[in-house]
Amino acid sequence: MTLVAVRVGLLVALLGGACGATTAPHQSLAGKLFVVDPGHGVRYPDGNPLNVGAVGSGGIEEMKLTLAIGEDLARRLRHAGARVVLTRSYARPFRIATDRRKDNRARAALANHLGATAFVSVHADGSLDPGKRGTSVFWLRSNSAALARAVRAQLAPLGLGESEFRTRDLAVTSEAVVPAVLVEVGFVSNPAQARLLATPSFQEREAQALFDAIAQVFGS
Repeated sequence: MTLVAVRVGLLVALLGGACGATTAPHQSLAGKLFVVDPGHGVRYPDGNPLNVGAVGSGGIEEMKLTLAIGEDLARRLRHAGARVVLTRSYARPFRIATDRRKDNRARAALANHLGATAFVSVHADGSLDPGKRGTSVFWLRSNSAALARAVRAQLAPLGLGESEFRTRDLAVTSEAVVPAVLVEVGFVSNPAQARLLATPSFQEREAQALFDAIAQVFGS
């Protein structure tokens, strides 16, 4: 083996074989705190459903999809040194509330109370039109615009298309004073997108895209 080949091999080993990967090893998020909000998954105190989200083609449930992506995103953030608070988790998959809008505002209020670096709310879209497709990114305040643009850019290579990208006065974007975005990761009502979104490997790509956007804006 030539010296050049050895050096190339060492370089690949140091990079973990990830030539062309979007996440750079130096993107440390140490000292940062993020609130990750897997949307929906809310029950009344008696256990009846309050805000479970969309159920799409093939039976894919928005609240389960958002939880999987949210947990994966949280893992990636922690690996980069960040502290993460999940509004729902595998350990506690359901929130208890009696009012949907108040519960949504409480999620963002938590980020304000903690002085979070940013708040990311993960959702999936649904429509009566099965042909509707694409991701959406919503934000409201100017301090959220950079994160919104980064999320948009990182989601684009997934090939789902774009549904909406705009400021929007939602319960979470209105309540949050820290940088905050609400992301719709695709349409569960679209059969083709539902098949992708139901796949663990694609959920990982979604989580990676969100992580890369956060690391781009807040990493050091």
